[in-house]
Amino acid sequence: MERYKKWFPFKDMNSLKDKKKHKVFCFHHAGGSASTYRPWMIYDTDIDIFSIELPGKATRMTEEYISNYEELIPQVAKAINEVSCGQDYTLYGHSMGAMIAFKTAYLLQNDYHNKPSSLIVAGRHAPIDDIKDRYQTYMEDDELVKELKRNNGTPSDILENEEILRVIIPAIKNDYKLNESLAYKDEVVDIPIVAHAGKEDYDASKKIMERWGLVTTNMFIIKEFEGDHFFLHQLGEDYYNYMLDNILGIREYNMGLS
Repeated sequence: MERYKKWFPFKDMNSLKDKKKHKVFCFHHAGGSASTYRPWMIYDTDIDIFSIELPGKATRMTEEYISNYEELIPQVAKAINEVSCGQDYTLYGHSMGAMIAFKTAYLLQNDYHNKPSSLIVAGRHAPIDDIKDRYQTYMEDDELVKELKRNNGTPSDILENEEILRVIIPAIKNDYKLNESLAYKDEVVDIPIVAHAGKEDYDASKKIMERWGLVTTNMFIIKEFEGDHFFLHQLGEDYYNYMLDNILGIREYNMGLS
């Protein structure tokens, strides 16, 4: 099991022995890392947060970055299949992470027969819609900075520091390359999907995110929150608690069906 620890750098793998807590595997937005969800890991609740680090990111920066979904997803799915230990679990993804979570859920369902009990997607259009990011990696770096400012998820002192930008821009561009590699292949999951949208996130509004309901044959729930693209961080523990209610509610529903 320890060989999979690199995927979950902030997790004590001994916690896998605690079968009372529902596991939640979290995927970050473009430009983020496993540390994005570290604040969630301090809350004492009935779920166990596993914040995922992708190759080439932060704690794995010495590894080669994988900029293609077809290469990345099988590795992610294998790691989650191993550490889920046959227990119920949830996949959570924000923005770019929502697409990684969906692709991973599909593989876990069909290749491993170990589908998550729920899939929560935030701030991202459904995979059936080919909506391009305003920034594309063939553009100049200043266009990426404009995109980061528009999304309101990067502190202004970082965006105004040229030395820091020279360090972080290549890594963020890798995430956008990963996004550009997406190819939807008519995947549909038989997993409850919960979609979360920010009222001021116009690229992933509630109306846009309603189309996630078309990629599941199971339950679909959608909820709108105050805030923009990064509403989940702006709302802090209040959002976390709502997400917790979603997860545990669907878990109880699934147990009632079995």
